[in-house]
Amino acid sequence: MKGQKGGAVVAFIVALVIGVAGTLFVIKSQAKNLLVTEIESPLGFQETIDHMKAKAKSLDWKVPSKWEANFQKNFKKIVKIDVGPVVAIKMCQVDVAANLLKNDDNKYLATMMPCTFAIYQKADGKTYVSMMNLETIGNLIGGDVAVSMKKVMPDMKQMVSFE
Repeated sequence: MKGQKGGAVVAFIVALVIGVAGTLFVIKSQAKNLLVTEIESPLGFQETIDHMKAKAKSLDWKVPSKWEANFQKNFKKIVKIDVGPVVAIKMCQVDVAANLLKNDDNKYLATMMPCTFAIYQKADGKTYVSMMNLETIGNLIGGDVAVSMKKVMPDMKQMVSFE
């Protein structure tokens, strides 16, 4: 009887280790897809940038031109490396951001503000848009952060809708 009990404990430990290892593998392999969304644009590079800005403005987001970073231009100038067309556009739904940041417990979220969209061209010649999956991040944090992220995600999805 004692041998059966020991075998059951060993089997449990082995199953637990396999389960934990499998879970960690899935998390590691899927983290990119969980945290960042990449969408292929049917438009050209500049047209995609223009589309994103126009959509954001139509949804009452703020899109200051000084919040745009041209990685290709900057890296060519600083390190003489051409990374290809890559632009980051930052935009903000200021009501949601202000309501989050007025609470001291949420001020750390300023590191993720304003929302950033990357527009880039890959070697295949196609243009892509990537953005953080704020709904997932909100769910991980919980509370009023989750509520706020659920408010902005529909707008963000509209911005990358190319219909």
